[in-house]
Amino acid sequence: MGLDALDMVRIEAGLIFAGYDFCAQTDPFEAGIGFTVPLKSKQVDFIGREALIRRKETPARKFVGLDVDANLAIGHGDGIFQGRAQVGEITSATRSPLLGKNIALARVDPTVAEPGTQLEVGKLDGQQMRIPATVVTLSHYDPKKTRPQS
Repeated sequence: MGLDALDMVRIEAGLIFAGYDFCAQTDPFEAGIGFTVPLKSKQVDFIGREALIRRKETPARKFVGLDVDANLAIGHGDGIFQGRAQVGEITSATRSPLLGKNIALARVDPTVAEPGTQLEVGKLDGQQMRIPATVVTLSHYDPKKTRPQS
């Protein structure tokens, strides 16, 4: 139960977790941790530097938060759709008792990553059951960071 509570708080805060939200095949800009890549501070050349610069300019996916408009459970790997096209996938999801709704973290196509964009989470085969969702900023609990912190 403690790990489930920790996972819930992590998703509410928009924090990513290795193995769920990113893996070795995910570049740091898609995972939302591009700040860890020393492209400006390190002038020395390293393997993959040019590829990372290109990926930073034109990412294939963007990491976003989702507010899910149903009480149905969604989970890691569920597809995200706009019409019939799959535009992303859920990486982490939970029911937030603090916010009173289901929330998720997801990687989506940059064309649908603007907050307020209406998408659908596909269940079963992705076509038979759709759950409405709205793109939001990563931090569900305090997106503007206005609450006092200790």
